Amino acid sequence: MAGAGLLVPGTAVAADGGVTYPFAVTRNMAWAAVQLNGKDPPLPFMIDTGSSGFAILRSKAQELGLPKYGKTYAQSAVGRIDIHVYGASVVLGGAVREPWLPLAGFDYMPPPMQGLIPLARFRVMGMDFDTRQVLITSRLPKALEGYEPLDLDVGRGAEGSLDRLGASSSDDNNQLLKDYRPVIDAEFNGEPVKLMVDTGSDSGLFLFPDYVRRKGLWDHFPRYQPGSFRTLARTANSRTVRAERLKIGKLVFANPIVTLGDPADSKLDGTRTEVGLIGMEFLRRLNFISDPQRRKLWIRPNSAITDGYRYDRAGAEVAFEDGVARVVELNPGSPADRAGLKLGDRVTGWRGADGLDGLSWALKGAPGSKVEIQLERDGQTRLVAVVLEEAI
Repeated sequence: MAGAGLLVPGTAVAADGGVTYPFAVTRNMAWAAVQLNGKDPPLPFMIDTGSSGFAILRSKAQELGLPKYGKTYAQSAVGRIDIHVYGASVVLGGAVREPWLPLAGFDYMPPPMQGLIPLARFRVMGMDFDTRQVLITSRLPKALEGYEPLDLDVGRGAEGSLDRLGASSSDDNNQLLKDYRPVIDAEFNGEPVKLMVDTGSDSGLFLFPDYVRRKGLWDHFPRYQPGSFRTLARTANSRTVRAERLKIGKLVFANPIVTLGDPADSKLDGTRTEVGLIGMEFLRRLNFISDPQRRKLWIRPNSAITDGYRYDRAGAEVAFEDGVARVVELNPGSPADRAGLKLGDRVTGWRGADGLDGLSWALKGAPGSKVEIQLERDGQTRLVAVVLEEAI
């Protein structure tokens, strides 16, 4: 059973008795510093409203010598995976102290993330992308000026129970099968849909394979960008398209970028009522507050509301194979193809920061941007310049 959830000295206290702590955003990943078992330095844990439990990179859990406490499973959009569960004392963002929590051990997380914080488990939580502050509290703030209320669909009975993080969370001693991840009603291309609000997804709108199959969306869009995405279970195929519109409450996003799950994976789709995810490419444009017990989500556009969409505008993917960064996908006729990249080329560097992750992010930049990549092929080194352009 979780402990008292004591606040760490120096924590900012919200006006209604809750706490706030800072978060950062790196390549569409929102994260906060987390300390495990009192050890320094704190680790970057992704803030994930689409997760039903705390998690840690399994290799990091082993490095820290965290004890195992059994097994559980996780369900992605394309399959289920069995995982070990570890235990540790946790301090979230320097703000909330928990003497012991279970953490599911995942084999993969997008670098540099070392774990997940499931904010949907808190009684009331909010994220302000203008001030980069997370709010955790036991009741709603009094001032919600400028926010639009949306109805939440919660409590669908997914795996796991709510953790009891002091006064700021739900006391769930006797109700073990609740899922407070936020699902909202929206409108996609004129049709009503239920979408999970998922800060753990770096995309804009991701539609699950089963919905794509049922609606015939895979071949509906004449222009698309083929690609893939990494899940807990495996790497799966996808297509990125430009849809007509996405409507969330009163907000209308014209011609949004949408990722389609491959209908071939629909038999592995473990979804319930929701048919897709609203990820960080949209959520970073909104400040929001979720109150699952009152079944409300409040949203307000922030300073990023008019930002351009990011997606692969190079037509290539670079990934590690056996410890070596290589070109693993290349679309014929794409900017990367025309620049001279070849499948299997070894990528030894680029003119930018943050290594391979920084390169992958740069390849999703604005049309007209130039990305210079250093390659090694047949023992020779060459520098190529990829000029990004709209593909969809």
